[in-house]
Amino acid sequence: MCKNNGQPYSKGQNRSILNVLKDFSKVDKGFRGIIEMEPSGGLVQFESFIRVPEIFFALIGVAGYGEPKRTLRAHLKQALFWSSCANTGFCLIIEHIYFVKAAGNFTNFLQLTALAPCMGFTALSFVKIMTIRLNETKLTDMLHRLDALFPKSNVLQERYGVFQYNRESQVVMKSFSILYMTLIWMFNLLPLVSMVEGYFADGSWHKQLPYFMWYWYDWHQPGYFEVTFLHQNWGGFVSAVFYLSTDLMFCAIVLLICLQFDIVAYRLKHALPDDHHELTECVRIHQTVIELCNELERMFSPSLLVNFLSSSVIICLVGFQATADITPADLFKFVLFLVSSLVQVFLLCYYGNKLIVASSQIPYSAFEGQWIGASVSYQRSLLFVMLRSTTVQKLTALKFSVVSLASYSKILSTSFSYFTLLKAMYEPNEKNVK
Repeated sequence: MCKNNGQPYSKGQNRSILNVLKDFSKVDKGFRGIIEMEPSGGLVQFESFIRVPEIFFALIGVAGYGEPKRTLRAHLKQALFWSSCANTGFCLIIEHIYFVKAAGNFTNFLQLTALAPCMGFTALSFVKIMTIRLNETKLTDMLHRLDALFPKSNVLQERYGVFQYNRESQVVMKSFSILYMTLIWMFNLLPLVSMVEGYFADGSWHKQLPYFMWYWYDWHQPGYFEVTFLHQNWGGFVSAVFYLSTDLMFCAIVLLICLQFDIVAYRLKHALPDDHHELTECVRIHQTVIELCNELERMFSPSLLVNFLSSSVIICLVGFQATADITPADLFKFVLFLVSSLVQVFLLCYYGNKLIVASSQIPYSAFEGQWIGASVSYQRSLLFVMLRSTTVQKLTALKFSVVSLASYSKILSTSFSYFTLLKAMYEPNEKNVK
């Protein structure tokens, strides 16, 4: 019987601690089985936390965690990634051209407000995926360090609640993925559904494209239409995957960091008096996790700022479209777009807030530990740990805003202000046009 740090107990301590652990294990397993219905069979693998974003990364040609980079498969994925970027970038350019050409005509105002959030979505997806691409080496190193800290045994995973963390990860990631995939394919395929309905209604094809884009050729012609339709669908799908995969990886890393904060808190709270080795190990893990938080801040802070600034405008414009006089099909897809945008920003803020809460528990857990009967040197060391951990770890949008639930309420407030102003500008002009 050994402690977490590998140092053996004495025989007397060994028997007593073994009996306590057995009793605790029985109660703990029974409680979890009744309340949470958590199976205690298989181990949770580290890769389970990043499996969903890795699947989406594979779809767009981004190398997975631990995947070799100088193989034929890696080169093919590189080609897929850059071709996807080229097509999506081309879509963004011709969207801007269409927007500029239509901007002078106020009768196309609804088209402009429908196009603007799609442009913002595509541009933001580029910012997000380039954050991953430019920091690929740092991100891989971060995952390696988290993997090294990850509890590998069944006993440790049950003790630290890894199963609950994994369940939360799976529910959030799969739900968010289904929401965004439903959204993008609604935008991509609704024109096709309308065309089929029109054909059965009057026997003719009224060709439609999913998005407003400028083309120098007549895309209505046979052959041209099919290629253009596929090119727009590919661009829309890739934009959604860029967006989705980056956000899911961000949430997975934050969740794994929160797990490590919980582990440090647990070990400080249950450390034996004068166990300097355990205290040193907790300090080592805590310092490593703080370094990972700082690295995550440097990597994602610029994209978070762009995300927060653009989300206010996107939510405003999508809300405006949802309340305008549009067809039921368009109403459904813009309501879905609005819900997806609200959920996306909420997830970022929720996990940013979760990081703040997880890091702030360290000094309280240390205070609740068994330090009363310890030596003065141990108490002094523990006090230094408590003082150091009073500075909570948080993520910011380039220091302009802290990523938290308070920021989410500010984004919603700003979006509603923009929405009110836009409605006040549009309705009088709409009456004048009529």
